[in-house]
Amino acid sequence: MHELEFCIKSLSYPLGMLLETLQGKGGEKVVVTGKELFLPPIPFAARCYLVARALYGSLDVVDAKRLADDVSYMENFAERILNSPLGERVRPYFERADELVEIKGRLNVDWLEFERRSEGLRPLLKAVGKEKKPKELATLSVDECLLLGYISGGRKERERTYALLGRTNREFREAVKAYFKALRG
Repeated sequence: MHELEFCIKSLSYPLGMLLETLQGKGGEKVVVTGKELFLPPIPFAARCYLVARALYGSLDVVDAKRLADDVSYMENFAERILNSPLGERVRPYFERADELVEIKGRLNVDWLEFERRSEGLRPLLKAVGKEKKPKELATLSVDECLLLGYISGGRKERERTYALLGRTNREFREAVKAYFKALRG
């Protein structure tokens, strides 16, 4: 899994599923068509935020309402980045987000696929909620780890799940390191 997909799925797993279906290309700004995603050569943190906004903006009304709570994760990400040492470097991109994002096609979340992926992970939620370390956690893929975090609940539950996965799943821990390295750029 590449770092951009990791970033988007950590903010909103269903938006990250949309990213899986798009062919990435270079461009002047972040543009979402029905089949392609054009990405400008901008710092990774700005790219992640702008792509998340673009994917959310491409949703139909029903999907947008279903994922309305995920907008707070995107805005929290932006706030954390702007208040970090990266802030001054990416601030111009964040401030010009409306200019740098263009929607030319609509996307729909495949909710049946989302439920299919989630179904096998739901039995682990009870153990994770009690902060137990079932041995299955060590064998999950990075994608499954991100989905488990997403379905675990609110912000605190998600953070607790990611922390537990970081301690028990080597592949997830390495992906987190690669993601933070990309953020620092």
